[in-house]
Amino acid sequence: MPETFRRAVGYALNVFPYRTLAELWACLKTDVLKLKSLAFPDEPFPIELRLSESLLREIRDVAPLKTFFDDHDLALVTINAFVMPAFHGERVKERVYLPAWHESDARVRFTNACLDLFAPDASVSVPFGALKPVTMDAVAPHILRCAEHAKATGGMIALEPEPGLCVETTAEVIEFFERFVPDHLRPHLGVNFDLSHQLVQFEELAKSIAALQRHGVPIAKLHVSNAAEMTEWKPFCSDSIYLHQVSGADAGGQRVYFSLDWPETPPPQGIRKFRVHYHLPVFPPGTGSTLAEVEHFLVSILPTIHPSVPAIVETYTTRENVVETAARELAWVREKICLSVRRPQV
Repeated sequence: MPETFRRAVGYALNVFPYRTLAELWACLKTDVLKLKSLAFPDEPFPIELRLSESLLREIRDVAPLKTFFDDHDLALVTINAFVMPAFHGERVKERVYLPAWHESDARVRFTNACLDLFAPDASVSVPFGALKPVTMDAVAPHILRCAEHAKATGGMIALEPEPGLCVETTAEVIEFFERFVPDHLRPHLGVNFDLSHQLVQFEELAKSIAALQRHGVPIAKLHVSNAAEMTEWKPFCSDSIYLHQVSGADAGGQRVYFSLDWPETPPPQGIRKFRVHYHLPVFPPGTGSTLAEVEHFLVSILPTIHPSVPAIVETYTTRENVVETAARELAWVREKICLSVRRPQV
């Protein structure tokens, strides 16, 4: 592939349970460098760095991190600023969205502080809104304040739709941009298109991407992720510290059921397929998952997206053999991308 058209394919570090700056340094010097040696031994390793509110407060000077990245051929392409509190080791559930955009200035301050440290080199991912019934109107002014800050720093904010948020479907993404986002902010405000999130919505990914492109909604980043799928109702990871976000589709493939977490009572009859927002590893065997749809996306849909958009593998539920599993995922994803059309649509 010509260097001009080379896409960054990397891994999200939110699989690693670091909380403090010291733990982050330990993670970088051991797990991340080991993963690089396995998956990217002779080329830069694109990474997504997860920051929490407490960890951000510890980073007084970003220069040592940037020097480490440069010295070890790590390419920091994006910041995961979605989760401000702790993300591992305790019950997360609805806390993943807190503080909410509309409830205080905390989310705005956190997002802008991430931009101040890492823009314009890395985009900053944040939740696309708050849990329904909060509306787009309630969150839009606060998101646009961050977009203005992104413009001032030369950075990019990647808004991430997720099942249950006031912006969760591709149609709602388009509605938000058409109602609230002026043209001068679009170079600095885009969408983080997470495959598992939109597959849990039972969207056709090709139609979703085409609609975003048709309406001029920038795609800032792709999360290559794999949701759980079941053809019959049965318990699934009931002890998960994360929301289950269960959707069900009828015989026609239309979403007819949604539960933010694992429901206390079984869903109604007539549902032919269930999907759960639980990031399973992105490599075979793919039984009980949406891996076939992920593979189709990588081979047939990804080439229609500009190569400047990074594709970041995000599997944060792995608990054993994390580095080796991540290396397998990266190898599988890169193999599928090599099978795709060489020259993407620009």
